[in-house]
Amino acid sequence: MAKIRVAFIGAGALASRYHYPSVASLPDVEIAGIAELNPERAKAAAAKYGVGRTFGDYKQMLAEVDPQAVYVIMPPQYLFEPVNFALKQGRNVFIEKPFGMTTDQAKHLAYVAETHGCTTQVGFQRRFIPAMTALKRRVEERGPIHTVSVSFLKHTPDLSRPAGLYDGVIDPLRCDGIHAVDNLRWLAGGEVERVASDARIRYVPGTMANAVTAHVAFSSGAVGLLHFSYVTGRRIFRAELHGQNATAYVDADRESHFVADGNEPEVFASNAFGEDLGGQEHHWLGFWHEHRSFIDCIQEGRRPSCDFHDAVKTMELVDRIYQSR
Repeated sequence: MAKIRVAFIGAGALASRYHYPSVASLPDVEIAGIAELNPERAKAAAAKYGVGRTFGDYKQMLAEVDPQAVYVIMPPQYLFEPVNFALKQGRNVFIEKPFGMTTDQAKHLAYVAETHGCTTQVGFQRRFIPAMTALKRRVEERGPIHTVSVSFLKHTPDLSRPAGLYDGVIDPLRCDGIHAVDNLRWLAGGEVERVASDARIRYVPGTMANAVTAHVAFSSGAVGLLHFSYVTGRRIFRAELHGQNATAYVDADRESHFVADGNEPEVFASNAFGEDLGGQEHHWLGFWHEHRSFIDCIQEGRRPSCDFHDAVKTMELVDRIYQSR
């Protein structure tokens, strides 16, 4: 099978830690170019992953490298213009979450992608966590999931600062907690029917909420419970899913459990689910798997599960959580 030629826009900390090593390890992918305003970061990434060309201007890179797919890994306030530009050239695009500062921006990008026939994917890698997918499958083997709880918890080192991310450009739920919102949608299935929520500002100044809870009813019959907070003891991403006499608990950074029929739980080290790939962090946290899926969809002409059209629904659920508080 021919290699897919890709290019990266952005070579910051997140891209270098998770995305570059994941994509570079795929045997059917060639990273042909990197566009980055910081030349030292571009050179470092190029040297580490054997990329022949770096650029300060992403438009020049797209013209000269002519990639089939573009990875745009940048802070959310800078994403819209390069993504919109690449889509209008008919290029397939992978983008980090959130893929718009607002739902209207997201809808526009989804429309442009559809109009130009582009394969797109948003970086909701927690859908691809191997422990999550394996234990979800075990629960569903017994029947549909009826109750889901997703928690994304962090602590705030400096309580004197407002909660907004990137110096207040975007609120924490839309920028970061959206991982939990999307995971809730994906695990529960169906469309959102009802939302009841509470969003509060705790301990910090400003106007952006840093503690959010929500109860969401889905057309699948499942009920979802969301807990997102920036003022807890440590970083935790945890999902709890219940089916017919079966329950799974997934903590991607630590341990996962499966229990059924009143028996003792089976306990798994979550990082063990990536051992067959080498056991690196980007394996057990789902980054490698999301990129493998994106490239497979391009190769096979399939639509990714979290393409721009689907990700708009996650943005809309964030809106409804705020509106229903």
